[in-house]
Amino acid sequence: MFVTIASLQQPTFHSEFSWPRKPGQSMTAYASQELDRRVQFVSDRLETAVQAAQQHFGQSSCLFFTLPEFFWNVPWNSVRSEQELLELGWACMDRMPESMERLMSWARVESHGKIILLAGTCATLVKVGEGDGHFDVINYLLSVNNFNFRKEGLPELSMWPKRHVSSIDFGPCINSEAGYWYFQISEDMIIKVKDLSSVVAEQNLAASYNPAFSNSLIPGCTFSLNLCLDYAVLQEGERDHELRAIGSNIDFLIACGMAFRKGKSYPSSVQVAVRNDGMGKGRCEFARVEAGSITQVLPSMIIEDTLHLALIELD
Repeated sequence: MFVTIASLQQPTFHSEFSWPRKPGQSMTAYASQELDRRVQFVSDRLETAVQAAQQHFGQSSCLFFTLPEFFWNVPWNSVRSEQELLELGWACMDRMPESMERLMSWARVESHGKIILLAGTCATLVKVGEGDGHFDVINYLLSVNNFNFRKEGLPELSMWPKRHVSSIDFGPCINSEAGYWYFQISEDMIIKVKDLSSVVAEQNLAASYNPAFSNSLIPGCTFSLNLCLDYAVLQEGERDHELRAIGSNIDFLIACGMAFRKGKSYPSSVQVAVRNDGMGKGRCEFARVEAGSITQVLPSMIIEDTLHLALIELD
C-alpha cells in the first residue's frame, strides 16, 4: 500500500511564527489570536499539500500531515506573571480541540481524501501546590482525522503527551535539582518544573472516551509517536499500553532539537521513520527502516520552500 506524508518545515524554538503581544492585550486574547493565525496557516498549507499529492502521486490510502513540537506555543517571555502563565495554559487547552475541528471541517474526505493530522505540540504548565509549589508539564500532540466522527458530528481526537521534559523546553534553564528544572520564563519570573510528566494518552471516539491513543486508523498502516527527548530515553515498548495497537509501520519523531540517532533501535515492524523538527530553520526528514535500523534517507518533494512531501510504500 502507498501513503503520502506531508511535513511542514517551521521554526518553533523561539516561537518564530508569533506576532508580539500588544500592550494591554490579555493573555487569553493573545493566545486566541495566535491559535487562529496558526489554524489559517495550517489550513492553507494542508490545502497545498493535498493538491500537490493528488497531482504528483495520484491515489494513496491516506495523507499524514505533520507539524513540529511547540508549533502552537507563543513566546514564554510574553508571560508577565504566574496568573498569566496559568491563563495561557487554560486558554490553549480550551481552544486546541476547537482548532483541530475547524481544520478538519475545511478538509472534507470527499474532495481531499483521507487525512490524518499530527498537529505538532502545545506545551502547557499546571501549578501543583500553593506558594512555592512546582509546575507539571502537559506538552501534548493532538491527532485528528477527517473520516472518523463522534456522535455530535465532530471529528475524533486523540492526545499523545510527552513524558520527559528537556532543559530547553521553557526558556533558559538556570538551575536544576533531582527531578526538577528551574526555568527563567521572563525577566522577573523563575519557575520550578518537574522533569517527568505523568500525563497519559487519551482518545475521544464515537464509542468511548478512554486512556489510549488511536494509531491504527488505516488498515495496514499503524503508526507510533515520539516527542523529542522521549525518542532518546524511552525504552522500547515502555508506552505500548497507551497505544490502541502495537506493531507500528511508521514512527514519527515530532521534535525541537532531536535528530535521528545512529544506533537507534526501532521495533522490527517499523518500515519508515519520519522527523519534523522545529529547531533552527526547521528540518523534515524521511528514512527507510530495516531490521530495526535506519538504512537510508528517502527522497521527498519540496513545495514552496517549506512543505515536504513523500510517497511511502508499506509492505
